[in-house]
Amino acid sequence: MTRCSVLVGLALACVLLSPCLALADSAGKLYEKGTALLSQGEFDGAYEAFRQAAKADPENQEYRQQTALVRQVIKVRKRLGEEKDAQKWGKMANALRTFYHDNQVYGEALKIDREAHDRMGTGESAANLAETQLLAGKNAEAVELVSGLSPEIAIPRALAYLGIALARQGEIDRAKEIAGTLKIPVKAAAGLLFDCACLHALVGDKSGAAKLLTRCFEQTPPSRLDGAKLYAKQCEDLSSMVAGLEFAEALKTQSKVKESKCSGGTSCGKCPSKSSCSTDKKTSSSTKGKK
Repeated sequence: MTRCSVLVGLALACVLLSPCLALADSAGKLYEKGTALLSQGEFDGAYEAFRQAAKADPENQEYRQQTALVRQVIKVRKRLGEEKDAQKWGKMANALRTFYHDNQVYGEALKIDREAHDRMGTGESAANLAETQLLAGKNAEAVELVSGLSPEIAIPRALAYLGIALARQGEIDRAKEIAGTLKIPVKAAAGLLFDCACLHALVGDKSGAAKLLTRCFEQTPPSRLDGAKLYAKQCEDLSSMVAGLEFAEALKTQSKVKESKCSGGTSCGKCPSKSSCSTDKKTSSSTKGKK
């Protein structure tokens, strides 16, 4: 093959590839637009942007999945406002809340959590609302909420959020008191352990925070462990200890959770293992990314 024919071949290849690259670039920008709209609670606009991104790049599975998921969310949001049955409302609200947290749509998550707490008035509903308030940067509101709970319903998770909120506002002595008296169950979930690690780090107890992080990682399913560790590195509440040796040692922790062979998709869908799959990996709020 002559040098001239090689150059011609390369030129033709560039011509053929250019439309594909342009479409992929366009799809990427559309997806970014959808993500931005979603974070603002603009669901219809986000859906249209995701739909166009999937159309521009039909081979991209993530684009197709997000389009379908947002379409379903729009439907559930409409049904939620019409639902009269308390149990059904609770299930739909929880599903929406999970989606909102995963996509950082905290304004909508706050609406859901406030209504849920108004309806239920339990320690769990209060903790959920306080968690979202922290994620949204509403520390003073979290302090007011949890401080007003009666001792009977002030569960450990809610108290951990109170301590975190106080520490973020500079009330370290009060936060230390909570950290020192908070009773953490022996078989605490990964979410609570992560929250308590954040609290201890904020009050200067780096050693205690590292031990809690180790326990957290041990209780995190293998499929989520890398994500949990990455978030820990980026979490502002843990920033004071990230460069330390104890934090590095905690990052070496392996999961002790036995997990099914899950596909790791956005939902169980038609997964053949869905009937026997552990739900633990779907319920931990700490390893999704927060604060």
